[in-house]
Amino acid sequence: MAEVDVCVIDDEQDQRRLAARLLTEAGFSVAEAGDVAAGLAVIAVHHPKIVLSDYHLPDGSGADLCRRLRADPHGVAVHFVLMTASGKQDSLVEAIIPEADDYLPKPLDKQSLLARVRVGLRMQRMHEQLHTAAITDGLTGLHNHDFLTRVLEQEMARSRRYGHPLALIMVDIDHFKVVNDTFGHLVGNAVLQEVARVLRQAVRDVDTVGRFGGEEFAVILPEATCAEAAHVAERMRRAVADSIDVKALRGHTVTASFGLADANDTRVTNTAQLLDLADRALYLAKRRGRNQVSSCYEVDEQAEVAATLQTDEIESLRRRVAMLSTRAKDVYVQSIASLVQALDEKDPYTARHCANVAFYAERVAHALGCSTGTIQSIKNAALLHDIGKVGIPDRILLKRTALSPVERMVMGQVPLIGTRIVDHLRILEAEVQIIRHQREHYDGTGQPAGLQGDQIPIGSRILLVVDAFDAMTTDRVYRARRPIEDALTELRDLAGRQFDPRAVAALTSALHDERPVWQLRIDESVNLLRLPDRALADHAATSRL
Repeated sequence: MAEVDVCVIDDEQDQRRLAARLLTEAGFSVAEAGDVAAGLAVIAVHHPKIVLSDYHLPDGSGADLCRRLRADPHGVAVHFVLMTASGKQDSLVEAIIPEADDYLPKPLDKQSLLARVRVGLRMQRMHEQLHTAAITDGLTGLHNHDFLTRVLEQEMARSRRYGHPLALIMVDIDHFKVVNDTFGHLVGNAVLQEVARVLRQAVRDVDTVGRFGGEEFAVILPEATCAEAAHVAERMRRAVADSIDVKALRGHTVTASFGLADANDTRVTNTAQLLDLADRALYLAKRRGRNQVSSCYEVDEQAEVAATLQTDEIESLRRRVAMLSTRAKDVYVQSIASLVQALDEKDPYTARHCANVAFYAERVAHALGCSTGTIQSIKNAALLHDIGKVGIPDRILLKRTALSPVERMVMGQVPLIGTRIVDHLRILEAEVQIIRHQREHYDGTGQPAGLQGDQIPIGSRILLVVDAFDAMTTDRVYRARRPIEDALTELRDLAGRQFDPRAVAALTSALHDERPVWQLRIDESVNLLRLPDRALADHAATSRL
């Protein structure tokens, strides 16, 4: 069945049909259901991007439906909106559950309905872009290392469960360092892209090809024996040698070496061993003169150990890989921050605020004696801590008057929305936890888990303090900025309750050591964010956070 944009679940037929008609007239594809069971069945068939569910259903509640949907890996990314009668304030508050993304009062209003759906689709597009970025190598367009390892784990499990064959080919470009040193890195990048093109064209639809790292590629071949993989590898080898066309190489021939292994080898019981065996076969092809294919069954382990152990080179490569991994993470975090800024250009406060919070957080973490890796994770989390604002409806985000209790609860979902956007990225595991718990209070009265004291991640405790400091020292439409000393006084007054006393002390110390630098940053923020009165009013609600 075809996918749809929206699934409307409501036992009130008139309301359900009204929502379906309004959405259809606006150009959205719609599916309908009248209760929890039917809703889950429709979702499983049509895979909607957005689910609109009434809170009260004959066989359960919309909240129960939402939780059951989130328990399914395929339902995690669905944008879930709970509908409830606007006159029932208790019901409305109860509808704001952590698993849901938004709420919609009933009876339905066309503009509110369409606004919720458009926000949901905007979040879906962002989620898809982030997911694609997370699994794709930016240079070659192939799958990246992380995605390859996950697919290999899945295929290995399937091979073991059903007894089906599975083969793996490792590919390494011969003398690639010579290409880079002789012709430059731009030409080297062009060679990598050409090799990626050749490999992609040589595989079946069911195969997975990706860049494993540097000049090394991997090809996963489900349902293929070692002999069948050898034919594929030989076809790839000839294609690389014959069809790589980079004019700047000036006649230099590009070749590659291939190593293959299969899951039927008695030395293979898991994916790590399969990878290791294919890698050893690859280096056997290198030792034999390059530009050839070797299989795991040709590997002589004793001769291999004697020929290949080069401790100094191994350690050097380990250090280089660690450095590249750190750089790749930094680039990815910056890419996400740029994507969020591009999607929400209407909010200059958020971009500057995030930059300020990252600056202050790095200084405070250093003053607390955090490790280099921890400091970088805290800085990354600070850059991304407001990413969840992309899911807040404009009518709340840009509201010029005071927020209602329910609207404040919606704004309180920003950390959880941000966590949901990036929690599928394994390279951001530390940052996800910091973002998730950034509004936990030191005395246990915060959200979302009510953590207390040292139970709260150190990065979250730092983020709460520096976030408040920047908010107090920056102009807002409903109040002028406060002097630095006043901001410090309030932080000290709330230390031990809202804020970690050690984080407050560390901020005070870091500020004292670099007072001119901090003052300059505050003054630059004031000048940058000094907008016309109407523009300031438009950003009032955003600035409250």
